[in-house]
Amino acid sequence: MFKRSSSIPLRTASGIVALLCWLFCSALIGFVIGGMRDRARLIRDNDNEQILSALFASFRDYADLGAAVESNPVLKERVAGFALYGTDLTPVYHWGKVPLVFDERILDNQQRSRFGRYTIPDKKGHRVTFILYVNRMLPPPPPRRDAETPGTGQYRMQDFSLHHRSGSRYLYIDIMHPAYWRVQTFTTILFPLCCLAILGLVFYIRHLYLRNREYRNRIEAQKNLVVLGTAASTLAHEIKNPLLSIRLQTGILRKLFPDKGQEEVAIIDEEVERLSALIYRVNDYLREAQGNQIPLNSYDILAETSQRLCGRNILHDEALQTGMIHMDPHRARSVFENILRNALESGGPPEAISASITRNNGALVIRISDRGRGIREEDLKRVLDPFFTSKSTGTGIGLSISKRFVEAVQGTITVENQEAGGTLVTITLPEYTTFHG
Repeated sequence: MFKRSSSIPLRTASGIVALLCWLFCSALIGFVIGGMRDRARLIRDNDNEQILSALFASFRDYADLGAAVESNPVLKERVAGFALYGTDLTPVYHWGKVPLVFDERILDNQQRSRFGRYTIPDKKGHRVTFILYVNRMLPPPPPRRDAETPGTGQYRMQDFSLHHRSGSRYLYIDIMHPAYWRVQTFTTILFPLCCLAILGLVFYIRHLYLRNREYRNRIEAQKNLVVLGTAASTLAHEIKNPLLSIRLQTGILRKLFPDKGQEEVAIIDEEVERLSALIYRVNDYLREAQGNQIPLNSYDILAETSQRLCGRNILHDEALQTGMIHMDPHRARSVFENILRNALESGGPPEAISASITRNNGALVIRISDRGRGIREEDLKRVLDPFFTSKSTGTGIGLSISKRFVEAVQGTITVENQEAGGTLVTITLPEYTTFHG
């Protein structure tokens, strides 16, 4: 679905694609809603012509204009009001709801149609007002033949009888359009709701894609770990027995030749110990990650481990001393031991190693820093991988063990370089409270 670029991170690239998809879908929705509004406007304009035709046709049958409207159910329902305004701009005749005084300023900047009328729709789309000059209407037509049907065909200004024009200047007609108003209101509400829904859907799909990709990567990593673990377990078992035999033989050599070859035997013992330690760490990595979890004081565990490895308590005085975690004690010590050993081997002064514990949104944040050489930028992404190391004597498994044990209790671990030099390891663990019990 997405191709990862070497210059743009996957999350950024997927976010850009999701945003473009949302913009495209929003434009499509806007086009559809615009079509709905345009259709409703055309229907409204057609209704206007039909209502005006029926209205003017009815006027020639009734001396009372109000009676002409009330005689037709459609006109009575749709015509909100009409009035004849004289030269003093007050109603000469009116029916329904109309202004008490005609304000000629409403005609400013209004364009008169070829039918000689002004069409003024209100902003909400609920009604349309028509203004016509009475003295500009055409003269009345000849008498209608019997075959003609009132109220049909295109309306004609001349249907408006002469006695209605006397003393009148403006004809005011207000026609209601509830269906058009409903369409306008519906589409006004629908557009932002659809855009928000599409936005949520697009970014939810993006979230699913990223999560599925992450799960696939984890599955692949687990498959690799299974193969690696099987091979490592077999090798550890096969190496362990020969190492035991070598250790026994070096003990015999010491007894047989107490005055000769002791330096060479010491080198053999040293290498045997190094291989034994490697086997122990491999077994430590392969064992079940969660272990026997119990409530632990993170301050006490880190202080005890740093006292044993660094000869002092590396925690700051302001470090939180009551932060509890739920973790196997042996695995918790292993996490801190691996990080502190790396800090001691970083090349920086041991006294510069420090740690802090803070609380953040229900989690404990443990930071351990040193002032060593730091880690190359290209190695930062791989530093937590099993058996990756940039040191000639390292095994590359310590930090991966820490990562495995921390993630087993729903925590996270990150490694980064500091601007002032050295490395900062940040461990975030869920804080244990009495509510967990």
